[in-house]
Amino acid sequence: MRRLLALALPLAFWAGAWSYRVQPGDTLYALARRYRTTVAAIQRANGLAGDRIRVGQVLDIPGRPQDADFRALVRPFLGAPYRYGGTGEGGFDCSGLVVRVYAGLGVLLPRTAAGQFAALPPASRLRPGDLVFFSFGGHRIDHVGIYLGGGRFVHASIRGVVVEDLDLPWYRRAYRGARRVPLGYDGRNERAQDHTPGAPPR
Repeated sequence: MRRLLALALPLAFWAGAWSYRVQPGDTLYALARRYRTTVAAIQRANGLAGDRIRVGQVLDIPGRPQDADFRALVRPFLGAPYRYGGTGEGGFDCSGLVVRVYAGLGVLLPRTAAGQFAALPPASRLRPGDLVFFSFGGHRIDHVGIYLGGGRFVHASIRGVVVEDLDLPWYRRAYRGARRVPLGYDGRNERAQDHTPGAPPR
């Protein structure tokens, strides 16, 4: 389970690059795939002559958050349990998962689904990385997921972190719109939670 919930967080993001601390099992090839860049580009950015990297080494990763492979970024969390108020240690709630994934891109988002919906600009045509919002209670935004493309999104549900079809009837009924995370966005980390304890959405 610890392996499922572990995330190698970069140290910083700035104008087109991430600063990333190498974790056990990382390779240049895997990093290039995860961040949609090339091995050669990482080598150039860091003055590397070969492909050997060491745990703890800090690398500059060229690219932008919207270029990231979100399917690869969320893969380590799939199957993690639902945990009210969770941001990774022991599980996630819906907005905690979103905050954690975007923290991995050096982006700080508001802590709650409602806060994220209110703070971010609308996205009319969905693209990977956009946040999709729902109101299962009917009155306010109470659930959020990350759109992955192909009509699929990932979210922390009562069944844990899963990928599902956005077009399923219960999601169509509860859907309230999408928001896009702007380049370089730096929101605030609220402590309020999304759901009533014991009653997370589907």
